[in-house]
Amino acid sequence: MALNVHHIGIAVEDLDAAVLVYADLFGATLEHRERLDEQGVEAASLRVGESRIELVRPLYFDKDGNRVTA
Repeated sequence: MALNVHHIGIAVEDLDAAVLVYADLFGATLEHRERLDEQGVEAASLRVGESRIELVRPLYFDKDGNRVTA
């Protein structure tokens, strides 16, 4: 049985909009935001109580327009 959750990762299309939505819905506060080219994502870590939500937006797309990570 899990006693607590360190973080949950959620893929999003628009990182700026998602940060605002999670702040509004859950009272989340932005801890850190970073572009991680080696992983192919831009990520934002939000604090919600004692847990975190990590929002990730893919930076790259394949030839068919599908999102991909490195």
